[in-house]
Amino acid sequence: MSDLSNVAAPPSTSPMSAADELELTRVYRERYPDLVAEAKDALGSELEHYSGKIAQQGMLDAWPHRTEYTVPGAFDGALHDAIRAAAAIQRQKHAALHQRGGARVPHVAPLSTNDAVAKLVAVLHEAPVDHDAAVRASREASKHHAAEHVQHVGRTRSWKGPAIAVVVIAVAIVGGSTLLSGAGEEIAVKKAIAAEDARTLSAARGQRGNVDLADGTKARIGSDSRLRMPRAFGTTMRTAEVDGTVSFTVAPGQPLPFTILAGNAIVTATGTRFTVRAFPEEQAVVVGVEEGSVSVRVKDGGDPTDVAAGQAVRVTPDGAVTVLDAVASDVALAWVRDSLVFTDTPARVVLNELSRWFSLSATLADSALGARPVTLRLGMESSGSATAAFAKAAGLTIGFDKQEKVVLSAAPQR
Repeated sequence: MSDLSNVAAPPSTSPMSAADELELTRVYRERYPDLVAEAKDALGSELEHYSGKIAQQGMLDAWPHRTEYTVPGAFDGALHDAIRAAAAIQRQKHAALHQRGGARVPHVAPLSTNDAVAKLVAVLHEAPVDHDAAVRASREASKHHAAEHVQHVGRTRSWKGPAIAVVVIAVAIVGGSTLLSGAGEEIAVKKAIAAEDARTLSAARGQRGNVDLADGTKARIGSDSRLRMPRAFGTTMRTAEVDGTVSFTVAPGQPLPFTILAGNAIVTATGTRFTVRAFPEEQAVVVGVEEGSVSVRVKDGGDPTDVAAGQAVRVTPDGAVTVLDAVASDVALAWVRDSLVFTDTPARVVLNELSRWFSLSATLADSALGARPVTLRLGMESSGSATAAFAKAAGLTIGFDKQEKVVLSAAPQR
């Protein structure tokens, strides 16, 4: 992102409680050396002297969101993303300064842990910037400049010239906004989601997580999945991107529609419960609706398809949208009911799913075993129970190699 002037101001927050500040400084002191090391890695050798600054910024950016994560390790991932994002912005600033021939910043070593904590506490007690007042002042200055410009034009030209000019400009602006509301808006959303200041929520293999989004929507993130949102999500945008599978309970009564980008599908809802599955290796997107309805359309065009409660559709790479039967829908989306379902599914596909949802490290002793059809319904409470049930359904036995990795072999014939 090259233009940092339009970045939204951070939301106003109430003063931090003493207990919260104490916990923040404790965590920061404990992690400061690791944060500095990660910042150095993200900045590169030329900018590593900013690593202390980036460590502080990353912690301050991630800390307000820590209560949103219910999965162990999720805050660590958010902190990692915040460090990377702050480092990326610092690199952009450095590149812009270099292009303008700006003065070089003297290289200094990062602060010691004690000095870094003291600086963090000082930042916490700084008077907050009144962003609203700054915006109002900027707008007033713009109005004043515009008024002066209008008066100057009025003194030097007849009324006919300015009037015609105003009409032409107004038409051009209206026409431009119409164009931007279509393709332009979609391009803007894609750029915002791809920007380095976008926010990514993720769950690793074997993990699932619940999170409340800025607009009040509740999201349940499946294993090995990511939800990426623009910085302006919940204010001027209400669009996010799914890589993997996520279930949403959409907050109703919002002025903007709730939209999800997944693969080649665009899913739009108002107030509803629905799930999207879009793992890249599956080369198809599945959308299932539990309550309300959604509209599904293909990114490259075509009429939208309305999906009602109790229905599910699959969107294939060629843009075809087909309604799934109950069995196929259950196979794709049963995880939201804490189950995994397979119907005549090749054993290799089942094993891949177990690896995803249980972080299971296992292999088939013979690749030919992967073609065996498996029909099975599993609970998601125990990886051991799931592995045993899978082995029984596929006619396999469980063994271990020298590295204690699970090896599944053909069961002896009886």
